[in-house]
Amino acid sequence: MATPKKIWLYRITHIDNLPYILKIGLHTRQSDLFDPNYINIGDTTLIDYRESLNVCNPPGGKLAEYIPFYLGPRSPMLYQIATGFEDIVKYNQAELIYLISSYDQVINHKLEYFFTDVNARVSTANYYTSKIDFDKLDWSTIYSTYWRSDETDLQRKQKKQAEFLIKEYLPISCIEYIGVYNEEAKQRILFLLEQEKIELKIRVSPEKLYYDNL
Repeated sequence: MATPKKIWLYRITHIDNLPYILKIGLHTRQSDLFDPNYINIGDTTLIDYRESLNVCNPPGGKLAEYIPFYLGPRSPMLYQIATGFEDIVKYNQAELIYLISSYDQVINHKLEYFFTDVNARVSTANYYTSKIDFDKLDWSTIYSTYWRSDETDLQRKQKKQAEFLIKEYLPISCIEYIGVYNEEAKQRILFLLEQEKIELKIRVSPEKLYYDNL
């Protein structure tokens, strides 16, 4: 698969985090503006581990100083959260939403970033800051519905988790649309958007963004 003409960025979060995000935007945990009632999803040990990892300079700093997005939907982490696999706290997928931005928005907002060809915490990850390096990523795997590593590709799972990381802050104006699992979640978000007087597209897409066969 060739590099997509438009590079989409996918971040999942609990739907109950959205009211704060709509008011304040996305911030890292180091920020004074980070939501004190933020609901963590995923592996909290990995979140803590990122605080000790250095990243490429520029843009520099620790991995925890960046807001991570995946470059494709239906990540292995989403599967773990939806199934409770490996003792991850389980959530119904209807409670999980996608905040979807794009490389174009990041550039337009002049945000600092880098991206990786595998999960950013892996020691073999390559860090990139130039658009031309998107061609070095395995886009077929990033967008694949099958991502388990096996004898044909021992790094398939890690390639699926290639990341795009934005330094410190992402304004809500950078979000292009919100992805949801069902109509109920859409209606709940529409109510929140109306309260904040924010216009954002919402897409109900269980078959493209979620594991609809669980």
